[in-house]
This record gives sequence, structure tokens and C-alpha cells, in this order.
Amino acid sequence: MKPIRYLSVQFDQRINQQEIRLFRSAIIEKTERRSSLFHNHKENTKQVIYRYPLIQYKQLEQERAGIICLDEGTEDIHQLFQVRNLNLRIGRKQQLFKVVDMQLRYYDLGLAETPATYHISNYLPFNQQRYARWKTLEGDEPARQELIAATLRGNILAFAKGVDCWIDGRVTATLKQLKPPKMVRFKQQQLLAFEATFTTNVNLPTWIGLGKGVSIGHGTVEPLNS
Repeated sequence: MKPIRYLSVQFDQRINQQEIRLFRSAIIEKTERRSSLFHNHKENTKQVIYRYPLIQYKQLEQERAGIICLDEGTEDIHQLFQVRNLNLRIGRKQQLFKVVDMQLRYYDLGLAETPATYHISNYLPFNQQRYARWKTLEGDEPARQELIAATLRGNILAFAKGVDCWIDGRVTATLKQLKPPKMVRFKQQQLLAFEATFTTNVNLPTWIGLGKGVSIGHGTVEPLNS
């Protein structure tokens, strides 16, 4: 197992799912783009850095705005705390954000002896090929659930690779519940977003993201048992 540095930051102001993108933009501007970990673009360009986001913007407990930082992200987040005040513009609202909870811990990322159950929300699992496969499986619910489970396994492995961790052994993921998907707008596209409960034999840190759009709150994972 590899210990992962993990920092959760919760603010006093509440935001909705649609405002997470605006919250992210406001934080990026406050930190003056000094670290690419806040925005995942190359310096002074719009060119995307394709990597697992180590700073993720979320809606956390009681719908409060929050930030999850992993490994190097736990260091670069200090650039935000150097800002004298966090008076942020969220849409048409100007709000002062204050930290109400901050926790630094280490997670051992690896296989667990007993699988744990997690809930995942606003999950965007599909690329074009997997979406095409999903459409061909209309009416075959078990096959569709296995497609989602297989995608989750791949996303867990991608997360591990993104934090420079090798999981020694076979990763499992099994769906327990899958709600009907809804359409959401993501990067000028309409995508299927899922809410599901699943079990996996990998220790997943609370509130990390899986799938597409994890930097703006998609695919957020929460454990349902200890």
C-alpha cells in the first residue's frame, strides 16, 4: 500500500452543483494561476494537462463548498491560504468564504481484506465508445450494470495511477444499486450522469472523484460503511 496525503477543506458558504464550476474559476483567479494543479492547463495557454486532478472542487457536507487535495495538491493549496480574504464572485453573488473545517490525513491506497460499499454521485462514466456500447445494450439491464461496473474498475485504476500508486492484485467493483441516469451538460455536450452504490476491494478516500469531470464535483465517492 502507498500512503496518500489527503486534505479536505470545507467553507461556510453553500453552493449548488451548477455553481461548482464558478467556485473553481473564482479560486483559480484568487491564486493568480500560480500553480497548474488548480486548473490543469499549461502556463499562459488553454492547452489541457491530461492527468488526474490533485485539487478537486466539491459540494461537501450540508452542501458547503469544499476542496479536496491529494499529494502535491496538499502543498500547493497553501497558495490559496495566503490570500488575505476569500471574497469570491459566484455568478451574480459576491460572497466571503471562510474555512470551517480542514483535515489532513493519510490514506493507504491498496486492496482491502473486506470490500467496502460506496455511493457515487453525478458520475460521468462514458467515452464515445462506451456510450455506443451502452446504447446497444438497451433492454439488457444486467449487461448494462456490468458495463458500469467494468468502467468503475477502470476509473479506480486510473485514480491509482494518477496518484502514482500501483495496486498489487485484482481490483473488483460490483454494483449494488444503479438509479436511472439523467442528462447533464458537460463541455458543450449532453452526457449521461449516474448515481450508484457499489462495492470495491480498494480503499478509496472520501470525496475523491472517479470518471469524467472530477475537478468540478462529478463522480464524487463517499463510503457507506467503515
